[in-house]
Order: sequence, then C-alpha cells, then structure tokens
Amino acid sequence: MINYLLGKNGFVAKKTAKYFLKKNKKINLIGSKDIDLTQKKFKKKINLKSNSNIIFLSAITPDKGKDLFTFDKNISMVINFLNNVNLKNISKFIYISSDAVYSLKEQKISDKTLPNPDDLYGLMHLTREYILKKVIAPNKLLILRPTIMYGIGDTHNSYGPNRFISQLKNNQKIKLFGKGLDLRDHLYIDDLVKIIYKSSLKKNLFGEYAVASKKSFKFIDVAKKLLILKNKPKNFIEFIKVNNKVSKRYFSNLRIGKILKFKFTDLNSGLNKYLN
Repeated sequence: MINYLLGKNGFVAKKTAKYFLKKNKKINLIGSKDIDLTQKKFKKKINLKSNSNIIFLSAITPDKGKDLFTFDKNISMVINFLNNVNLKNISKFIYISSDAVYSLKEQKISDKTLPNPDDLYGLMHLTREYILKKVIAPNKLLILRPTIMYGIGDTHNSYGPNRFISQLKNNQKIKLFGKGLDLRDHLYIDDLVKIIYKSSLKKNLFGEYAVASKKSFKFIDVAKKLLILKNKPKNFIEFIKVNNKVSKRYFSNLRIGKILKFKFTDLNSGLNKYLN
C-alpha cells in the first residue's frame, strides 16, 4: 500500500508525516508548492499507483479566511484533486474533516449527531464530505471529524491551550473571553496523528467518526492548570468582556477509540508534554 498525504505544510500534516516515517511507513507528501489544488489543471500530474491510501488534509484554515471566496477555493481543492487522479487506484481515502460540521447549539455530540454547521468553515467541510461520498465508494471512504487540537507545532494560535501557552512563553497574561466558562474538549495532536496512522492500517474501517478525548473542560480551568505547571501567580489571567452566552460541548459514545483500542491522552499529561 502506498500513502499520499495532501497538505504537507499544515500542523496536523507535519506531525502525521513524521509519525509515518518513524513507523518506517513510506509517505508521499504533496503541498501547495508541489501542486496547486485550486487550479483545475495541474502543471504536475499525480500518478497514483494501484492500492493507494489518500490522507487529505489540504484546506485554507479559518485564520486565513472565513468568507465565500475562501469557501469556494476549499471546495475546488477536493473537486480538482478528484478530477486529476485515477480514482480506481484509490484503496482508501481518509478525509480529515472537523467537528465544526456540528452546530454549537448541540451541546452533546456523538457519532449519531447529525451535522448542522453554523458557519461557512463547517459548511465547507460538510460539502467536501458530501462530494467525496458521491465519488468514492463507501467501502473506501473514512471521514474523521476531530475537535480542536493542541500541541507543539501549532500554526494557528487557536484560542485555548495553544494561545494560552504562547502567551505564557511571552510572559503575557492568559486572556480569557468572558469569565472563561465556555466548555470544550481538547484533543492532543499526537492522539489524532496516531488515530490517522492506525486508521490507515485497518482495512475495514470506513464511515464517519468524531474524534475527541471525551473529557471537556472550562477554559478557566485549562488556564489554571497551566499557571500551576508554569509556577505563575493566580492573577496571571486577564478577562475580556464579551456579550456572548456561555457555550458548552461534550463528546460521548464515540466509536473510533473502541474500534482502534486507543487510549486518549488526558489534559494534564498533554499540557505537561506540550510545555516540556
């Protein structure tokens, strides 16, 4: 089996590629400088060999745009890729989607929760999923929907552990929206990478799966954990006034961990690894 990873320069992609190589698994990396997926015709062909595994991570992330123009470019990436490769040579297509396909109004998420995105980013991922379902056979398509991730190598400075640790390293106070009472699950990056790796090896694993640690924490509690780990005073937190209502998100009854017999990293261990 030959592995191809699309989107080699992203946070998840770099970690995934490194892990495959660590496991002595060859992986062909394709980034935007190699092939521009937003173009209908590629200057360089992707000659997929038979029995190919595709790991699709290419996307313009929300920090670079949330408008219709970005939405359109993201959709074109998938369409153009599918139009420029021999689909018969694809043995397995692993698409890394996002839990943004679920509405934040849905506080409890399971694998049975129906997608209902609140924004164009979530709608983009869901649209991509639908396109892939129309083109890739069900017994070849695996969709993973990870929640927000944290860990070394983050390129987005996303609100949560990534931004908080960055602020502390710059000797700045942790800035929390409201009173930091919003509740989220935080997925350690290495866990998602291992899930992708194990999924690529498991022949009969197909369908759609949410990926999360299944333990949610308030942002204020995450901040307090970091202050303890960094030996910072309790007042090293700054609250930013917002008018938004407190939002919560829990994950339960997720199948992927059971299927792969995988134990997720708890938040304390993940933050320790991140800092050290």
